[in-house]
Amino acid sequence: MDSVRELEELVAARRAALGADHPDTLSARGALAEGRAHAGDFRRAVTEFRTLVEDRTEAAGAEHPDTLGVRLDLAKVLGAAARHTEAIGVCEPLLRDQLRVLGPEHPDVLETRQLLASVRYAAGDAAGAAGELERLLAALSRVLMPSHHRITRVKRDIEFLKRAV
Repeated sequence: MDSVRELEELVAARRAALGADHPDTLSARGALAEGRAHAGDFRRAVTEFRTLVEDRTEAAGAEHPDTLGVRLDLAKVLGAAARHTEAIGVCEPLLRDQLRVLGPEHPDVLETRQLLASVRYAAGDAAGAAGELERLLAALSRVLMPSHHRITRVKRDIEFLKRAV
């Protein structure tokens, strides 16, 4: 099911068989939005993810892990589309919600912190990116060995950003 056309057909079939708000239909819509992003159609991917966030929120609630996951997907697509200010606007409240619901060491929280640092840097905020990476490093240090390659990379990135400020 690689092609966008096949994913569109899957979404249509699931809507017809299961209904628009069925979890399997919502998952297929997420796969379609990701497929659009991978194909370079960021405008339609962002539109689909925004609608999917609304629908997931209505179906499962704003704090459901699936809803949080779709919000993260939206932020990633916005970042990939170089819509950095919008990505930051999605990441900041998402991170607050993830921290409250999932806890500071959850993999999705760590991914959101990394993404937020990246889009802040891309938007010209090296100091903000460094601060976010420092918070990421603190969380990683609680769950990984000090010599882990990810910790080493984050430390290197922090030093780079501090020199860029």
